[in-house]
Amino acid sequence: MGKLEAILLFVISLGAFIIPFVSKRVNLPSSVGEMIYGLILGIFFKNTVEHVPIVRFLGELGFIILMYLAGLEINFERLKSTSKRTIFLYTVVIFSIILISFAYVFYSNQKLIYALVYLATAIGLLYSILRDTGIIKTPIAQSILILGSIGEIASLITITFVFLYFKFGFTLEAFLHFLGIAVFFFIAYISLKFFKLYIWWHPHLLKHFIKSEDASETGVRANLANMFIFVALASLFGLEPIIGAFFGGILFALVFKEREEVLEKLSAFGYGFLIPIFFIEVGLRFDIFELFQLNIIKNALLFSLAILGIRILSNSFLFLSGFSWKEVLLSSLSLSMPLTLLVAIATLGLEADILSEAEASAIVLAAMITGLIYPWFFKYLVRYLKTENKG
Repeated sequence: MGKLEAILLFVISLGAFIIPFVSKRVNLPSSVGEMIYGLILGIFFKNTVEHVPIVRFLGELGFIILMYLAGLEINFERLKSTSKRTIFLYTVVIFSIILISFAYVFYSNQKLIYALVYLATAIGLLYSILRDTGIIKTPIAQSILILGSIGEIASLITITFVFLYFKFGFTLEAFLHFLGIAVFFFIAYISLKFFKLYIWWHPHLLKHFIKSEDASETGVRANLANMFIFVALASLFGLEPIIGAFFGGILFALVFKEREEVLEKLSAFGYGFLIPIFFIEVGLRFDIFELFQLNIIKNALLFSLAILGIRILSNSFLFLSGFSWKEVLLSSLSLSMPLTLLVAIATLGLEADILSEAEASAIVLAAMITGLIYPWFFKYLVRYLKTENKG
């Protein structure tokens, strides 16, 4: 490792430690602060990062852990306790978001990949905002989390199929890869059944998967092994590793209801260091001076407005579930901050040569805008509703 590479690793590690404190002081989501820090570092190190394998490796590992935690954090017990009518209605909302996104792209003659930008739904940032506003246990927050969970699963599946289309088109090879996906899901389903059966026959072994009290940290080991197994399976079937990580997390969440302890340890491990490095590395890939060019800012603003507009339109179905117009607006805002997935789409699109650097920059900037502005509006609306209820 040369001196410049060593300096880069040093400043990235220092930033991963310091940025959360700075972000909190200026009321920024940590991930946005980390991307901005990466953009600033990119002024000095943009051409160096390509030649520092350890930084790329840590960033990719952080990305994989981020997606695994996204799957692991989905509360399927909450889904199971929700009525079938409500689940059906929420599914209609999510599918309408997907359909309107594709219709908008075809109508406006945009690149197909932009449909992924408009339909992307993630609950990573949303969960922390609901917790910060103190409404996490309220009925509306629980409904939003269920809606977001369904949206995140649907988003990842759609992203998988669209990127396979970009890679292979409508060919026999594409069909074989689609078949590979079916095999992948079948393996996941069978694994789930065997896991449940095994744990049912050997309940005393449950603690080894969800507890972390022993010195060998078997709970953390089990999760990391599960994550890397699904990452390997996804790669074997021609899928992106992050897709495997996400569904590996979903599998574990389906099998183990009580996983708070191991989830806390994995979150500390991931969010404590590796995930911040991923966001810093994302910032490093882009030119800060190009990012704030007028046409990129314009496109980013259009992306941000379209994301919210599509959700307001789709969430009108929630009136059938007894939502007030304020709650519909609240749920629309809550589904309009898919920061992690927008970054993922920009990163994957850039790596696959589907997006130019300017186009990927616009998506990353839209991720920052939606991650900054919509949470602020969401918190303001929550405070307004609390004041109104007190009055």
